[in-house]
Amino acid sequence: MSESSSVLSQSALWRRLGLAHHNWPGRFTVLLMAILLFLTTQPIFSQHDFAENVVSVSISLVLLSALYAFRATRIYFVFALILIVPSLGGRIALLFTSSPTIEFVSAISSCLFLAVTVIALISRLFIVRSVTLDTISAGICAYLLTAVAFSYAFAVVELRHPSSFSAALFERTAGNVAPLVASLHNFIYYSFVCLTTTGFGDIVPISQGARSLSVMESVFGQLYVAILIARLVSLQVAESMMKEQ
Repeated sequence: MSESSSVLSQSALWRRLGLAHHNWPGRFTVLLMAILLFLTTQPIFSQHDFAENVVSVSISLVLLSALYAFRATRIYFVFALILIVPSLGGRIALLFTSSPTIEFVSAISSCLFLAVTVIALISRLFIVRSVTLDTISAGICAYLLTAVAFSYAFAVVELRHPSSFSAALFERTAGNVAPLVASLHNFIYYSFVCLTTTGFGDIVPISQGARSLSVMESVFGQLYVAILIARLVSLQVAESMMKEQ
């Protein structure tokens, strides 16, 4: 009776879900919620007048949630802190002015920040010994953030070499709304098409840089599912078999 109650206790439940003690309330789960909020608000508010404010707030939540998730990892935290300053600063500046230089710097810093976060997430997935809800959230975060990081990389290519894609991904809007802020959802859409190798064909990379990035993302997407997800599944199966013995 006591053993059963300990298994069903609240602390044991939180620990099983990966949300106990210093990990509460689930740092990777918090990051996942921020990413999902960002991805869902992008298309919904893309045509509204206050779209740039929504985009800025949602992407800022993603960046800050990533810092929170790896706050105990000193090396990552230092690099991420250096990259997040121009990323957030550029995002705030783009709310008041449309400058190609600020867009370029903001896009590069955001891309690098997200790339560092993906590397930190994947590194953690390779060292875990048990699968919890928070571990699964980390795996999903790495996959989704890869697409967002590549979307910024595609934006950098388009900013540097206009007409790198068959479709006009940058939307020119009236007022001071920066094209990158107004058009980020287009790059995210194309990035997920590459990552999942869906290949609708409505957007085609034309420049050499756009083609190279598209191939890299497509290959990464396939390897991620084949290696990282397979590892998590094997860990879960091994853990279940050990408990049955």
